[in-house]
Amino acid sequence: MEQKEHLFSTGELANMVGVSVRTLQYYDEQNLLKPLVTEGGRRRYTRENLMRLEQILFLKSIGFSLEEIKDKILDFKTGPDFKKMFFQQRKVLIEQIENLNHTVKMLDATIAETLNNEDINMDRVIMILESMKRGNPYTFAVRYFDDDQLKNYALQLIGAPDNMDYVKDIFKRLEQLYETNADPAGEDGQELAKRWWSMTNRFTEGDAKLLKSLIYVGQDIKNWPDEVEDVKKPIENFLIKALRLYLKSHDIEIDGVEEGFTKG
Repeated sequence: MEQKEHLFSTGELANMVGVSVRTLQYYDEQNLLKPLVTEGGRRRYTRENLMRLEQILFLKSIGFSLEEIKDKILDFKTGPDFKKMFFQQRKVLIEQIENLNHTVKMLDATIAETLNNEDINMDRVIMILESMKRGNPYTFAVRYFDDDQLKNYALQLIGAPDNMDYVKDIFKRLEQLYETNADPAGEDGQELAKRWWSMTNRFTEGDAKLLKSLIYVGQDIKNWPDEVEDVKKPIENFLIKALRLYLKSHDIEIDGVEEGFTKG
């Protein structure tokens, strides 16, 4: 005698897999998971429904939308189909992990600033977060700015996004020269110093007070945070030397600059 297949009620299936009855009802409405309907109008689920539900929940757990699952994925039948799908989703998840790690770093930097400065205000916090989000390796310098200087920085950061690309390009070039043991006095080293000095003047716009704040950043290099250690070494061991030579060769004498870029 053939054994009759057990059918699950909506409540039974919901309890088995750990979802709500409303979730199963919604999947039914979306034609994702269609139960049998008995003569008495009751909805009942088969073992095939159970396996399909497990597929839906797994795919949803790794980031696929219900629309993607319904329209494409549940129709996959072969190994190559699944391989392509999983590789694509793996890439998406890795990008999400990287974004989350970046967010954690931004929060760590902000937490460090709040610990260093009990009087820190929301404007300064937002500028730290915005600066990090835009990839500025010099974000920590925000701690040295007064309120007016912070507003100037905000204007350049948010109002002129190309400035940040220029900054990142200079830092990238600095790291290249440092890693290849280039000569600070050589053509490449002096060209970088010229670009750096141009960037400084572009940022300060003739504001002597702001320039002194930047000088103090250089003077305080020993107290730079650990998270910029990879930036600190090229600045300390290459840029300072190149910039000192550049200023001297161009007879640029501004109070505090020479000391600020050579001390440490």
